[in-house]
Amino acid sequence: DECAREDIDELMAIYEGVIEEDKLSLPKGHPIKNYMDENKEIRKVLEDLDRISTKSYIKNQWDEGIEKLNEFKIHLSRKQNQLYSILEKKGFDRPTTTMWLFDNQIRDEINNPSLKLKEENLNYIELLKTFDSFKEDILDLMEKEDTILYPTSLDLISEKEFVEMEAGDKEIGYCLITPEPFVEVEKEEKDMDNNSKPKEGFEKELGALLDKYGITNWNESTPMDVAQGKLSLNQINLIFKHMPVDISYVDEKDIVDFYTDTPHRVFPRSKGVIGRDVKNCHPKNSVHIVEEILDKFRSGEEDKAEFWINKGEVFIYILYVAVRDENGNYKGVLEMMQECGHIRSLEGSQTLLTWDKDSKSKEEEKKEEPSGEVIEKLEPDLKVQKLFSAYPAFKDFLIERHENLKIMNSPMFKIMAKNATIKDLSSRGEIPLEELQKEFEEFLNTSK
Repeated sequence: DECAREDIDELMAIYEGVIEEDKLSLPKGHPIKNYMDENKEIRKVLEDLDRISTKSYIKNQWDEGIEKLNEFKIHLSRKQNQLYSILEKKGFDRPTTTMWLFDNQIRDEINNPSLKLKEENLNYIELLKTFDSFKEDILDLMEKEDTILYPTSLDLISEKEFVEMEAGDKEIGYCLITPEPFVEVEKEEKDMDNNSKPKEGFEKELGALLDKYGITNWNESTPMDVAQGKLSLNQINLIFKHMPVDISYVDEKDIVDFYTDTPHRVFPRSKGVIGRDVKNCHPKNSVHIVEEILDKFRSGEEDKAEFWINKGEVFIYILYVAVRDENGNYKGVLEMMQECGHIRSLEGSQTLLTWDKDSKSKEEEKKEEPSGEVIEKLEPDLKVQKLFSAYPAFKDFLIERHENLKIMNSPMFKIMAKNATIKDLSSRGEIPLEELQKEFEEFLNTSK
């Protein structure tokens, strides 16, 4: 059964001083080294806040430190979606489930408004009390990571799997660091003369099987019979790539099998989620909702469940639909997600053809107009929203050059941009601040 947090702490106390912490030596850019480097940066932030707390309280300095701590949520998200995912496939699922409890507690504490002071309620003593409690908890979590989670991960996960993990890590982002690329390790074994014999044998068997069903010279462009019509694998992938809504599919065994990797994704996804139990892809405080949906869909009691998130101009609609075969047998769940802010803003009727550039609302056009403010240097603490308000076209300029920044086209970016800084942009896009400044200068020169 689930262990309470207090029980886990008591158990850990028994082994205090007994567990030996390995001194891990890892190459630059290694996924585990990135986690450890993030922990080092968070410890530095905690030390800075400690120093600030012993002096006269300066609100801006304190709030800047708390904003840096807020990035630890990226660390938690990457750990839960990437590292836990592959560990669960290795059978290491109970410890990750337990550690998720600690992760959620830290996330809740970071979101605690008591970590920031409001001008109208300057209760400095209460603030320090809240911070000390939070500091103790996050240091405890990072110690569990460094002592148990990371050494275990290195024992269970192969170098090749770490290389594959890197792409998903980049998509989610990093906390307070800009890691170097992880150089792919050499294959443990050469291809045994390029695996010519095994490959030839497999191709021969595959060819015989395809011939049996009248499929000759099959490739990704070969038309295949689908429910209605014929489509090649290339066409199917292109359709999903350009799907105007986000779709995910969970099979009848509750395993995540598929998601559409569209440029406009509402929420980030990474390859690490494929093959994972869907219940392990959600915070523990919402797993009971996931289980209820799965149970009612599987029993046939319900066929759909819908949710929506309303954040001002951003309105996200989420729909879960039970998938059944022609005999009514349960085959899984289809999740559809869409940002509907624009749809909800439509009024009247439109029966004549217009293009996107002409159909934008006056409010949208107004938002895209430059604010007129002149910015010449990208200071680390400059708000991203302020930058793009002054130079709206700079966002597209960056996205064209940096794949990691395609998240700026997602609806969630509208919410994130209010608090994100140039330093966050640099970290997310893995672009050094100096290079970002050069690209900004290049943009200004080409825009004249």
